[in-house]
Amino acid sequence: MTELLGMRFFTNALVMCLLLSFLFGTLSFFVVMRRMSFLGAGVSHAAFGGVAIGILLGIDPFYTSFVFCTLSAVLLGKLVKSGNISYDTGIGILFSFSMALGAIFIALKKKYTFDLMGYLFGNILGVTSFDMMVSLATTAVFIPFIFACMHKILFMTFDEEVAAVSGVRTGLLDTVMLIFLAAIIVISIKIVGIILISALVVLPASFGILLTKNYRRVIAAGIAYTLAIMVGGLLLSYYLDLPTGATIVSLGTAVYFVFIGLNAVKRSH
Repeated sequence: MTELLGMRFFTNALVMCLLLSFLFGTLSFFVVMRRMSFLGAGVSHAAFGGVAIGILLGIDPFYTSFVFCTLSAVLLGKLVKSGNISYDTGIGILFSFSMALGAIFIALKKKYTFDLMGYLFGNILGVTSFDMMVSLATTAVFIPFIFACMHKILFMTFDEEVAAVSGVRTGLLDTVMLIFLAAIIVISIKIVGIILISALVVLPASFGILLTKNYRRVIAAGIAYTLAIMVGGLLLSYYLDLPTGATIVSLGTAVYFVFIGLNAVKRSH
């Protein structure tokens, strides 16, 4: 373990795991409670289109994927609010369109020297100091925002219409949350990958709900769970020579189902 801590890429990955555990552990609660879990899949796959635009134009894919994901998430939210489309329909269209667009842009770029697989499935070697700085900045803004607006967000989460009538600016809050969702997904792509990242949008809160119904404890449990599976998955992937993102998601899913089994046993006695 001491040997690993001496490696720059590993310490970078550990810092990212710590920061992402706070981000996903908190974000997941609101996504799951609002039954918008599939939205994470739609936005994460939109990142593929953004990455492909960056490859085609020769721009850092972080910037293009962030802009593309943010615009996609906000546009989808506006369309749903207007009543012109439902979330599941919109996400299904966004999901396929973004992947198709990405495939076209990559095909247009005949030759490229870019680690596309690292973006699709994660690559801890790709984590840089810039990634950590962006993650830290996002955490420093997102966590205080959540606690400052906690009651308004909860009100909107459980009864959006009544919240709007009561003076809560639900449209603005919803837009801000969608922007945070896009940002958190984009900054975590290098660890988990576009294909698998939607699991971290859903699993933390789903795990927390297995343990408690108190929302503060659900969030705390989600943060602890995310940190455990990310660090555990990171270590397992290193020692077993496995893909990091796939190992993290597989470990997280296994832990989740183990606790479902334990709860079932507890209820039967």
